[in-house]
Amino acid sequence: MRLADPLLSGAFACLLLLLATSCGGRLTLSAPNVTPTLAREPTRVDLDPIETRGLVEGDYAPPGPAAVLTAAMTQELAGRALTGGEPGGYVVRCGLDRFAVRSETRVAEGTELMALYADLSCEARRTQDTTAVWRGELRGRVCEEGSNLLGTSTGAKQHLVDRALSDAAREMASDLALRALQLHAVPSTRVFADEGQQQSSSGLDDTPWGPAALEQNVAVVERALRTLDVRDATLRAGAWNVVAMTAGPDDPWPAGEQLALDSEPLVRFVQYKALARHGGDAALAQLRRAADREGDRILLELLHDAIATGGTGLARSKR
Repeated sequence: MRLADPLLSGAFACLLLLLATSCGGRLTLSAPNVTPTLAREPTRVDLDPIETRGLVEGDYAPPGPAAVLTAAMTQELAGRALTGGEPGGYVVRCGLDRFAVRSETRVAEGTELMALYADLSCEARRTQDTTAVWRGELRGRVCEEGSNLLGTSTGAKQHLVDRALSDAAREMASDLALRALQLHAVPSTRVFADEGQQQSSSGLDDTPWGPAALEQNVAVVERALRTLDVRDATLRAGAWNVVAMTAGPDDPWPAGEQLALDSEPLVRFVQYKALARHGGDAALAQLRRAADREGDRILLELLHDAIATGGTGLARSKR
């Protein structure tokens, strides 16, 4: 077949490069807009500008991943009405050890699956006397899915990376506040410019299950697993994200001895993330068995990554 129209020829060229990042242009990373807290005297957690120390994979417009993660996590911490901890609060310094985006186009379904990895090594100090109170790793593992006809739309990829970075930054900020610093917090609220932005840029933490996930609310896990919506993969993924965010190396596993894997890759990604955050011998054994059977390359990379690191979760601080 002859493609006389140059636009059609370009689309066909893109089709031959389905697993490439996109057919044109670098991605722009944007921090989500989170409503600041109305608490009278919240515990301050001041995040210094994140330094890039490791590998950044991909082509991103300035200011780049470290600066945008700094802005996103700062907004999330300011929107959580944090209480408890040390008088005067904390100063946190982090280095970006890894940032990577993976995408995969499914032509038959007209969809795009995108995974984002972000690793931070951090140190928190008391503001009053600069004494170090916590050092550790914060790991963001996020997957988003959306429409992308024939893999030709850079805009579709842009919407997915907006969702993914929002979820990753908000979840790492939650781990910092709730697990590392042992503070109390309310869920944050994200603000969208209009209905169109809300529809295109809402991540899993913007679903009805998002507040429970960000709050790491164990009490909601059982209800989330009882009400999995067979008709909506995004809502199922959001419900499983509640399980993932309440899971950690020192927490009970709330989802039964053997996890029944979902047929949808988006949901399976979050199920694997839950096992990876929990860690432990039983969880890692399930991940190894899953790696032997998983056929999706995006999910297989997550499995290999989690197995190699012995899990990705953050134990609650024992301070």
